[in-house]
Amino acid sequence: MLELKNMSLKWTSPVEDEFIKNLSLEVKKGKILTIFGVSGVGKSSLINIISGTFEDNLSYKGDIILNNKRLNEIPVENRKIGLLLQEGVLFPHLTVEQNLLFGMNKKLKHKEKSFLINNHLQESNMDGFQKRYPNTLSGGQKARIACLRAILSEPDALLLDEPFSSLDADQRDSFRSFVIKQVQDRNIPCILVTHDESDKAISNYKPLDLNQFNR
Repeated sequence: MLELKNMSLKWTSPVEDEFIKNLSLEVKKGKILTIFGVSGVGKSSLINIISGTFEDNLSYKGDIILNNKRLNEIPVENRKIGLLLQEGVLFPHLTVEQNLLFGMNKKLKHKEKSFLINNHLQESNMDGFQKRYPNTLSGGQKARIACLRAILSEPDALLLDEPFSSLDADQRDSFRSFVIKQVQDRNIPCILVTHDESDKAISNYKPLDLNQFNR
């Protein structure tokens, strides 16, 4: 389970500005919580705080707890949190297979990694794409590969920062279903931040309006 307890966020420069106050939530394994709000309300900043990728001029109070382990002082590379951003950035000079290898458990043998990659691509209706480069993929295909890359890193939780917003309507619906299946299959908690009202439908909890905790 992923928990936030009494979280408050503030910018420390150029001026001190607290913009989220006293936010608490919990997301159980295999479940998705949608957090929404207008642009600038702090959605991406909250995701960055949880993942540990936040800027030096952003600070917070409160506790981040994953599977009963407090993450506050744990380095980003050891938090075991998958992060999928809006653009689903892939390395353009690497093939699909090479992109998916990035971040996989280094203890796995090459054959084990290849098996996992081939199996996940087959399940994603992308079998045969191993040697393709990102510039040959559609927006929906790039999004799936970016999501698979996060999943193959074996995270204990998944954070999604508006991953559907750059897709057209058909791709968006298909990718939503794909993400839901990945979360359920991996049995991990997931937080989706969005400003798209239609994303609320995939939440297993009452969608959280971040505006209520803003300033």
